Amino acid sequence: MSTPHVLGLLPARGGSKGIPGKNLRPLGGRPLLHWAASALVDAHSVNRRICSTDDAAISAAARDAGLEVPWLRPPELAADSTLVVDVIRHVLDTLEQSGEPPFSHVVLVQATSPTVTATDIDGALALAIGQDADTVISGFAAGQRHPATMYTVREDGGVDWLFGSSQRMARRQDLPPVFVRTGLVYVMKATLVRERGTIYGDRILSWQVPEHRALTIDEEADFRLAEYMMKECP
Repeated sequence: MSTPHVLGLLPARGGSKGIPGKNLRPLGGRPLLHWAASALVDAHSVNRRICSTDDAAISAAARDAGLEVPWLRPPELAADSTLVVDVIRHVLDTLEQSGEPPFSHVVLVQATSPTVTATDIDGALALAIGQDADTVISGFAAGQRHPATMYTVREDGGVDWLFGSSQRMARRQDLPPVFVRTGLVYVMKATLVRERGTIYGDRILSWQVPEHRALTIDEEADFRLAEYMMKECP
């Protein structure tokens, strides 16, 4: 097996409709993106650690955290509708056109997931390589939020259960384990992005984390929750 050549990527757009300036908003005395950036910097299995951004202030903060920012992302890849797979492909193509050896894998972390760790990155990558997975996603056990308890409500007010009656009536401990995907870390073969335009392959494995670390900063309340969780559940 050839030696893996791994791209670590943190995409961080300047625009944020929900919370303006979110990626640079202080959390625990540091800009939000510094937390995920530090995990990339500390990961031993990553060869290049890149931030893809269209914003000069984010670029400066990412460099301060130890990431490379070789260029600013072009405007056509910084719109609300931009797909992350297109951002990844742009970074892969640009680096390799400049003489970088082809990457075998991409590790994607997000500025809005401040609780990701170097252990998550190294562990998820080792899982992907060791088990020849196309993609590794992160997730946590659903626990009492099992889909067997869930239902939709029709316009007439009636209930439609998501699962059939056999599981709906089962004891919780008899239900099959279910996990909730979180954006903490993704690992994918680079060929998926180049050849198929996707981050999800046919063989997908799960890197499991405790629920208290499955944080995504999307709303104002998430900052307060993150501050609390970082103090109480380090």
